[in-house]
Amino acid sequence: MEKIGLKYGLLTAAALIIYFFLMKLLGLVHVIELRFLNGLIMAVGVVLAIRAYRLVMDGQISYFKGLGTGIITAVVGTVIFAAFMVVYVKTGGESLIEMLSAERYFGERVEATPGVVIFSVLFLEGIISGVMISFIAMQWFKQRQHKVPGAP
Repeated sequence: MEKIGLKYGLLTAAALIIYFFLMKLLGLVHVIELRFLNGLIMAVGVVLAIRAYRLVMDGQISYFKGLGTGIITAVVGTVIFAAFMVVYVKTGGESLIEMLSAERYFGERVEATPGVVIFSVLFLEGIISGVMISFIAMQWFKQRQHKVPGAP
C-alpha cells in the first residue's frame, strides 16, 4: 500500500510540476481559474493509485487500505509540489507572490507571504482535495460488481 502510494505520489507531483512549468511557459500562471486542473491531476493520480493497489490485491481491496493508498498518494504529491513551490518562490518566483497579493487571492487582510502560499497549496488545495478524492473514489472501488442495487 505504501509503496504504491509513494510511487503514484511521485508521479502526481511530477505532473503538477510539469503543469506549473507549462503554465509559466504559456504565461498563464496569473489565471487562477486554471489551477482547477491541479485538482484533476490529483484526482487522476489518486484513482490510478487505488486502481493499481486493487490490481496488486487481485481485486480484493479493503476499504480503509484503498482509502489509505489514495491519501498517501495525495500527501506525497502535495508535499513534494509544495517543496518545489518553496524552492521556486525563494529562487526568483517573487512575482508569483506579488501577483497573488494583487489579486487578493488570500483576502484583503492577509498578505501573501511564501508561508501563506505554501500553506494554502499544501493543505487547502492538496491534502484536503486529495482526501476528498480518495473518499469519493473508494465509493466506486469498494463494490465488487458495479450494478445498480435492486436491478435485475
